[in-house]
Amino acid sequence: MKSNYLSIGRAARYLGLSIATLRRWHKAGTLSATFISPGGRLYYSLANLQQQTKGLTQSALDWASDLDPTEPIPEWHCATSDAFKARLERMNAALQIHPKQHHNAPLITAVTGEIGNNSFDHNLGNWPDIPGALFAYDLGKRTILLADRGVGILATLKRIRPQLVTHQEALKVAFTEIITARAPEHRGNGLKFVRQAMMQMNSNLKFWSGDAFLALTGKDAKLVLSKSPMQIRGCVAEITFR
Repeated sequence: MKSNYLSIGRAARYLGLSIATLRRWHKAGTLSATFISPGGRLYYSLANLQQQTKGLTQSALDWASDLDPTEPIPEWHCATSDAFKARLERMNAALQIHPKQHHNAPLITAVTGEIGNNSFDHNLGNWPDIPGALFAYDLGKRTILLADRGVGILATLKRIRPQLVTHQEALKVAFTEIITARAPEHRGNGLKFVRQAMMQMNSNLKFWSGDAFLALTGKDAKLVLSKSPMQIRGCVAEITFR
């Protein structure tokens, strides 16, 4: 089999889905196999899979900013913390056997877990509409996407930093300042770990919350803050590792 075609098992790992889900999508016509062997085995074109995930980040941004949102793809929607942790374990297992990423698997998983767990730790009982987090990944493109429709960074940090006014200020505090130890449950301290981990892996992070956008790039984890053209309900994070 040519390298530009993947078996259903490899295609499932590429998309971060289970084989059962991919079989179900094939039967429903959601994502059909490129061809079927005489023995009934399903094979997928790598080009088609790349096209399938091409707009992942934009889809998450649209969902997190939509005034009338719909439920995200069930396989990517973690409605509860337990569902998120189970999916995180599956991603970690895939990373552990990835020929190019197994050495970074612990840090990649820890960063993803830190950001994803924040969605549940700081929105429990406060979800404005759709609870839970969107969690999708494309290991072939070395990208992880997390999003929620929670209260966002500013509203969370204002509980202990009431002087904060803008979303950009809140993002800067979350990623650069140590939050008082008297309130360890609040979002903030973990995001400084995220910044350090991104530096260690020489990887990139894009983060949106409210009308603010933050980017961390490369080994120096240079922090760039700007105003986003869209208003994000909650948070969206794109992790790109090397």
